[in-house]
Amino acid sequence: MAIKVHEFFSTYYRKTILQVVTLQIVGALLASGLAWVAWHNLGFGPVPTFVFGVLVGVLANILVIIFILRLTSEPLRIMSQAVAHVSNDPVVTPPPDINSKRYEQSGLKAMVQTIFELAVADPNVNTTTQPNDFFKILADGLPCGIIAMDANGTIMYTNAAAPVASTADDGQQLSLIFEQNDDLAKWIADCQTNKVRDDHLWLRVANKPPSENDRRIFDVSGHYQKNAQAGIEVLLVAFDRTAAYAPDQDDMDFIALAAHELRGPITVIRGYLEVLKDELASKLDTDQQMLLDRLQVSAERLSGYINNILNVSRYDRSRFIVHPQEENLLDVFKSLVPDLALRASTQRRKLTFQIPHDLPTIAADRTSLSEVIINLIDNAIKYSHEDGEVVIGARRKEDFVEVTVSDNGIGMPEAVVGNLFNKFYRSHRSREAVGGTGLGLYICKAIVESHGGSIWVRSKEGQGTTFGFTLPVYATVAQKLTNGDNNDITQRSEGWIKNHAMYRR
Repeated sequence: MAIKVHEFFSTYYRKTILQVVTLQIVGALLASGLAWVAWHNLGFGPVPTFVFGVLVGVLANILVIIFILRLTSEPLRIMSQAVAHVSNDPVVTPPPDINSKRYEQSGLKAMVQTIFELAVADPNVNTTTQPNDFFKILADGLPCGIIAMDANGTIMYTNAAAPVASTADDGQQLSLIFEQNDDLAKWIADCQTNKVRDDHLWLRVANKPPSENDRRIFDVSGHYQKNAQAGIEVLLVAFDRTAAYAPDQDDMDFIALAAHELRGPITVIRGYLEVLKDELASKLDTDQQMLLDRLQVSAERLSGYINNILNVSRYDRSRFIVHPQEENLLDVFKSLVPDLALRASTQRRKLTFQIPHDLPTIAADRTSLSEVIINLIDNAIKYSHEDGEVVIGARRKEDFVEVTVSDNGIGMPEAVVGNLFNKFYRSHRSREAVGGTGLGLYICKAIVESHGGSIWVRSKEGQGTTFGFTLPVYATVAQKLTNGDNNDITQRSEGWIKNHAMYRR
């Protein structure tokens, strides 16, 4: 069977060691046998100590040879790893680390870089050729933007439809607003460190904030090729999808307007329900009290939907800002327990809180954090079974505090889990069985990431679901918050990718 590229060095090394050891053992046996025969022919009796010494010497020699082989075969190992990395082998091999100074002095670094360059080079391309008139006319006539960049993010070429703007120094900068956790600069940096080739797709990338005129929305496809010809390592193709995405934005605007108008009446309804509950507490029988509790829970849930819609609208317009302060997580939960317990009891669910008293304080906006907790627990209540238990836990995890919400409910298939945090997403089954807007998890993700944390989900169909999110320990970000230098902690960081791959507001 043919040896795979990534298996070459390990196979070669094992065979070499086996051959060396075998030859040494055979030699040792022959030498010992001859010594034994010679000794007996001279009539000296049993095998003397020096024969044992011969064997020990041979063993020591084997160990020395193995050590020498390891040193001398290191260049072969590194070049084999480089070849495996750029090959079409189905097993992904990481690139070798050649940043050591001794590799540069020995010339090994140059050898490996040459392998990378040859892997991506196109022998049919003339590097001195400039775009001719035919190519320019063809590129400018395309209905999509083309942007060619070098390894530093400097724009080298654009066609007429490219979303770029001129700079004061007669250069160009890319007019696209990427998400904080999936931006162009991070992708380029990751490719330069870990990859030879890569492709990436960004959806719904705008060229301006929502409040500005002539806003366009693009789907952007990126292609990276290390040490490419003519220095073009990054190629972007931007497809203008404004017409397709505009109805979604118009729908969101209408929903936000409707939610804003509904906020007043629902606040009044909640207020009257609380008054009725207090005034009539001693006059209501059990069924009437249960009915009033359910009305209150429904009003709170409707209020939560409205808050989610308004927060999504603010987030999409980059107007959603959190104000983290030092908070005790246990105190936050204590303030929410009455409302959460009422929600659980009306649907015959049990809440179990496992919040340690010795957790460090966190940097959090209490109002926004409360929304995340209520959304996740409300989901667990809705999707768990009657008389089921919802467990809320917390623990320290390095520089963060991690909160988890677990249920033993219906769970979700893997195909659903990957889309949960998308705006308006609801699976076919949940749309039929449980009410909702499909915005709760989207805004949970926005709030958590605006705090500098992350959110995740783990689920198995028929066995339940666990949601978890992290928030920074206050002590780790206190200095930044005190200095007011908290954009990277508290806000959704949007900016413009400049021609040197940096941001500006």
